[in-house]
Amino acid sequence: MSINNPFFHRGAIRRAENFFNRESEITQILGLLRNGQSVSLIGPRRIGKSSLLIHLTRPDVRAQAQLDAPHALFVLVDCQELGGAPPEEVYETMLLGLLDAAEDAELPVKSDEPPGTYRALDRVLNQLARQRVAVVLLLDEFELLAANEHLTPYFFARLRGLTTKYGLAFLTASQRPLFAITAEEEILSSPFFNIFVTLPLGLFSEENGRALIQHRLDTTDIAFCQQLHDHLLFLVGPHPFFLHVAGYHAYQAVTEGNSLQTAEEWARLDDPIEVEAGSHLGYLWQNLGADEQYALAIADGPIDSLRQLEQLCLLVYEDGKYHYTSEILRRFVRRQKVEGLIQAGPFVIDQQRHQVWGNGQELSLTTSQFSILVKLCEQAGQVVHGDDLELAVWGDVLVDDPDRLKTLIKRLRRAVDPFDTWIISERGVGYALRSPE
Repeated sequence: MSINNPFFHRGAIRRAENFFNRESEITQILGLLRNGQSVSLIGPRRIGKSSLLIHLTRPDVRAQAQLDAPHALFVLVDCQELGGAPPEEVYETMLLGLLDAAEDAELPVKSDEPPGTYRALDRVLNQLARQRVAVVLLLDEFELLAANEHLTPYFFARLRGLTTKYGLAFLTASQRPLFAITAEEEILSSPFFNIFVTLPLGLFSEENGRALIQHRLDTTDIAFCQQLHDHLLFLVGPHPFFLHVAGYHAYQAVTEGNSLQTAEEWARLDDPIEVEAGSHLGYLWQNLGADEQYALAIADGPIDSLRQLEQLCLLVYEDGKYHYTSEILRRFVRRQKVEGLIQAGPFVIDQQRHQVWGNGQELSLTTSQFSILVKLCEQAGQVVHGDDLELAVWGDVLVDDPDRLKTLIKRLRRAVDPFDTWIISERGVGYALRSPE
């Protein structure tokens, strides 16, 4: 990555001047924590949860809610290090983080107990409570702690007890809601999991997405034209991670002498952006169930699946229907194999249910039109001979009508409008499903 490129996107944002947006979420979280309420922050991978937790540990950020030191101590714990740890190690990590925070705040706190015990943590929290110091434990990647097989319901009950005794509050960050991150029913039934207010962390607004790009460019002497801004937002949507990926490649292109002033130049950015975004999209796709993959492919389906996809920032509900959150996502999904579906160009076909969608819009086709489109989509990009299309529709029935296929194709094009230009005529041979561009 270029040392001067302002669009960095590998890892959490750790410098205050580089953090952008999330004012509403910050205000809401701090308001809840100030009242002693624990918060569960949920959102998909790479949406910015870790960056937000780091930002919340900054005294000037917390000062707006009077949660800066010495009024409050915020202790950030990375649970990736504790996924297989015994309870003693978890207690020790929390205690040492708390002691460091107290020392930084010049608070008179000491621990005479062995550090890997619940009692040691309890005693230090007791000292802080007597000094009227609020404590917040921020647990990043919390699903790894919740799924730790060494931690029993008793361990989580003890953590819950600390909230009652000392007003300790927790701020957890996880990809999924707390009820979904542990397979152990006994663990989930712990009262610890009942103390949280759930706060989703999702996409930026389109306005904030544009502002993020400009915010990064303001630190340089490079500017993007308005049309380039539009193209990047169309391509990757208002997702902070994908915006950084897109901005990075656009910035690199400009520094390498590309003007990025024409549609052709903008389109050349698509491939490197899609390649880099592909691993993340692949991760999200592989972690979907079959029903969710099907619902994502058609941008429709059972409401529970759609809401889960919305929570994962894959679909957004606008104007009475669900839409993909970015063009790169739509293209990615079209390249995937989905059981029971044929995907080609803008079309998604469910043969068993006799349903067709064009870019998420359900289309109404006759049986004959449906048979023709299935045949074309099965061999997308190839010319399908007219005889094969007739066989798919009418079988071996002989009809003395040389124009019947042309008539059916004409009606099919009307039925799939505005995607009719995808059906290309190859004079004297047959037809093909191919991009009109």
